[in-house]
Amino acid sequence: MRPSPLLFLLLLSAAAVPAELRISLCECDSPPFVEFDVRGNRPRGGLIKDIGDQVARQMGYTPRYVVLSRKRMDLALTRGDTDLNCFFNPGWTALADQLEWTEETVPQIERLLMPAEAARRVHGLDDLHGLRLGLIHGFHYPTLEPLIAAGQIVPVYERDHLSNFRLLERGAVDAVVSADLQIAHYLHGRDKGAPVAVADFVLSSTPTYCVVPKASPIDAAAVQRAVHTLREQGVFDRLLNQYRGPHLRAPARTESP
Repeated sequence: MRPSPLLFLLLLSAAAVPAELRISLCECDSPPFVEFDVRGNRPRGGLIKDIGDQVARQMGYTPRYVVLSRKRMDLALTRGDTDLNCFFNPGWTALADQLEWTEETVPQIERLLMPAEAARRVHGLDDLHGLRLGLIHGFHYPTLEPLIAAGQIVPVYERDHLSNFRLLERGAVDAVVSADLQIAHYLHGRDKGAPVAVADFVLSSTPTYCVVPKASPIDAAAVQRAVHTLREQGVFDRLLNQYRGPHLRAPARTESP
């Protein structure tokens, strides 16, 4: 029996549509890492989404984003409920052995934003003694933890980076610790207030990777090839430079934990 023309067209159309790649995003991520729509459940842009789009396109897939809380992220990955996450680090999960890891995509770099006059005097950890630093509840700060334990700096915890930037504007903290991209995003939208500047050193630099659950049907080797190709083409560096913009210059040094 010959298939009907309608059935043939339907089969042809289905074959032309790339398969979906389920990519997880954390609802805890803020701009410019992820930008959500007004309802907060659909990503419309941001660095992590851009990386996922590029990897999916390189592999010939259509990306479908699954927005999860941080607590649900590990379970969804290890059960294979999602196929990919492209902003992950082994130190952020207790289940690293259940995931396949690619080579590095982009680093997460933490720096200090503070009043401009003070920033000119800060060049390393020794210059932070006695300062009140805006930090985030639940985040780990290996470089700062010895100073906190010794009482050499005063941590002031908030729920998110925007709240910390507001503390800085009010003078309630002496500096804010944040990812360089979040600082750049804040500075881009800031049009008034006392002068602020980024201290001339990196507090921490953490590599991030794409991960594929071992429970996922997606070929981890294919993801690695896609990441390697994009890295060789300079795609990740261009994305970083796009989101950093003109507000951040290269630091003089990087601290080690």
